Amino acid sequence: MASVNEEEKMPFLASEGNFDQQAVRSKRRPFLLNSNVKLQSIILVLHLLLLVSNIVLLISNAAYLRTHGDDTLGKPVSKEMLSPAESALQYITIEEHHYEHSSSVYTGEPRLELDQAWSDLLRSTNIRVTEEEMLKMNKTSLKLLDGSGYVGYLEALHMLHCVKRIYQSYHPEHYPEQVRAGRLDKTHLYHCLDVIREGIMCNADVTMNTFAWETPRKAKAGRGGLRKCTDWDSLQAWAYDREIAVNDMETFVSTMVVPFGEIGSIGPVELL
Repeated sequence: MASVNEEEKMPFLASEGNFDQQAVRSKRRPFLLNSNVKLQSIILVLHLLLLVSNIVLLISNAAYLRTHGDDTLGKPVSKEMLSPAESALQYITIEEHHYEHSSSVYTGEPRLELDQAWSDLLRSTNIRVTEEEMLKMNKTSLKLLDGSGYVGYLEALHMLHCVKRIYQSYHPEHYPEQVRAGRLDKTHLYHCLDVIREGIMCNADVTMNTFAWETPRKAKAGRGGLRKCTDWDSLQAWAYDREIAVNDMETFVSTMVVPFGEIGSIGPVELL
């Protein structure tokens, strides 16, 4: 160990004394080289570990998508509930036959069978929504007088209601009450057409249709083949369980919901 006197003789800065700078550098170089090699080795190992981790994650994600792809596609990212009816959504594959211009139970000339079919289809237009579901959707609505929840309706049934109104507009003589109420005037029908347009664009059916030769100079479009569809029976059963029987809007407003202006007529309160 150097004595105090010897330490005092050591220069504070390199320029203060006469010592061999080259010798000092030569002594430090091996240490610096070894340090650099060690640092680079550590960095290389870290890069290799990150690369391996990314590969493992990539393989894991690919495997998950292969097994759960149909379950995850189209699911909303938001944590908020878009609709409680999502729990009733199921999909089925059906065999679509070539459509010909023939009537179904919902089309053709007005008749008792047709009106009943439309009434059955639109039976659950108004449904009960719980307070918890309203809060998750971040929406408010009219409160039911019996305290069982709030009033809602499925957009799919709104669109079907519009199809029915457009059908009725072709036969105004058979539906004079709808004419008197203004439900078949152009303004309402234009509204209905736009509702249907929006619905088609929002829930685009991507079934691929094809063409065939009808004559040597005429091609014909065809709709035959498999088609992925919502299981309507499952959705309708869900709506039936929540159905609010409404004969007319006047009776509904006067007897089934909390009257306008009263506390709690619109809620849930937490959202107001």
